[in-house]
Amino acid sequence: MYDTERSAYITLDSLALMVKEDRPFVVLDARTGDDITRGVLAQVILEEETKGRAMLPVPFLRQLIRWYGDSRQDEVSEYLERMMGEFIARQAHDVPELRELDAEKAEIVGQVMSMFTSLYAVERGAGSGPSVENLLREVMELPTEVRRLRGDADVDATRKE
Repeated sequence: MYDTERSAYITLDSLALMVKEDRPFVVLDARTGDDITRGVLAQVILEEETKGRAMLPVPFLRQLIRWYGDSRQDEVSEYLERMMGEFIARQAHDVPELRELDAEKAEIVGQVMSMFTSLYAVERGAGSGPSVENLLREVMELPTEVRRLRGDADVDATRKE
């Protein structure tokens, strides 16, 4: 790949560094001019995953692959982007609020962890519990449930997944 800003060839590691530095860029195919940024970023993730820095659990990756081509693919994509944005926003406010969870909120966290454990069991074919789709639907409804438990006024206006 060629960096036109610096007039030099760069590697996937260079692109990863640019992302970490929050430097915007677009990757264009030299032959066709097509924007291939998404595919190259996926390659960066693949490189990180194979270097022993794995972040994405196998059951999550399997479920993600299953959503490709599904009628709700765009909805899942938007949900993942929104959840990552919320996660990043919470990091900016530090973690003390997580340490101050009351018993009710701690129970919600326990339920979430239980669902992910169940998802892993379903993925491995263990038991005759709920389907992966039902578990994912429950996970997608969690933000609304958390807002309801917090007593947020705008919960009723929130779109049900």
